[in-house]
Amino acid sequence: MYKSKITYLKKLELFKELDDHQEGKFFAIIDQKVKNHLPQWIQFSPHVLWLKNPEEEKNLDTYKRAVDFFISQGVQRDSVIYAFGGGATTDLAGFIASTLMRGIDWVAVPTTLLAMVDASLGGKVGVNLEAGKNLIGAFHAPSSVLVCTDFLNSLSEKEILSGKGELLKYGFLSREIFELIQKKAPLEDIILESAKFKTRVVEHDFKEKGERIFLNLGHTLGHAFEPTLKMPHGLAVAMGMKYLFRLMNQTHILETWNLLAKSLALPLEKLEIANYDNFDMKTFLSYLENDKKKVKSSIRLVLVKDIGACYIEEVSMKDFIQKIQTSHEFRY
Repeated sequence: MYKSKITYLKKLELFKELDDHQEGKFFAIIDQKVKNHLPQWIQFSPHVLWLKNPEEEKNLDTYKRAVDFFISQGVQRDSVIYAFGGGATTDLAGFIASTLMRGIDWVAVPTTLLAMVDASLGGKVGVNLEAGKNLIGAFHAPSSVLVCTDFLNSLSEKEILSGKGELLKYGFLSREIFELIQKKAPLEDIILESAKFKTRVVEHDFKEKGERIFLNLGHTLGHAFEPTLKMPHGLAVAMGMKYLFRLMNQTHILETWNLLAKSLALPLEKLEIANYDNFDMKTFLSYLENDKKKVKSSIRLVLVKDIGACYIEEVSMKDFIQKIQTSHEFRY
């Protein structure tokens, strides 16, 4: 059951809440990029594990290093691990918390747009293997998610665009979010509505037995584009949606994709295979074949009938790969 409490607060409110832990053992995993945006006592805390490059460090080697570190620092069953950073940081921290002492509490403090609307919510945690993303993981919801949009001011354009790629997905899942994006509402309003939407879905379907699978829209091809083209997760998801709609001849949905992408000011040139010299079909297909939504010899694709109305189509993996190999969209 999903029990995370989500709180929206400004940076001064967040710091005041964190200061209450100053006298005790404050265990945390933090992306170094946000170090200078945190209270000094956290910057110099001996109980913090700092990550230099969370996406690259989201692996079993870092997992072991982190477990050894926290045990040496005296972590116990009633301890709490805080995670400050983007999706890779919260995924790693949540997975560590899910296994330490057979599971301890953790708190997510998302600092990227992508993490605020998606990655830190829902309780899916894990690490990557060479064969693919999140192939080792668990369902372990944070006890609390502290969302402070002030952190958005510290992000690069690349990180903002990655988050907007995930927001494009929500534009298909919810009529309210679609309308907010279309009228170019303030980013904070779209963030709030997207987080509320995901939270409602996860509360109804924590273990992804039903409607939660719709949140994977764009991820089947996106998870293959991301490592193949070395591109940010959110942009890979946006690209994954577009190429899936093309493959499945969903022309009217593709028109909506273009409308949303333009409203979010996404760089359309970065979402075309033709603009990448390093696209390798063999590499792309190897990642695709390790997709977690693969069931025996089939794969479940999330497709769109209309705004707010998605459906699942299960297709033969062999046929789907053949469709990709023979599509002119992938021939560059």
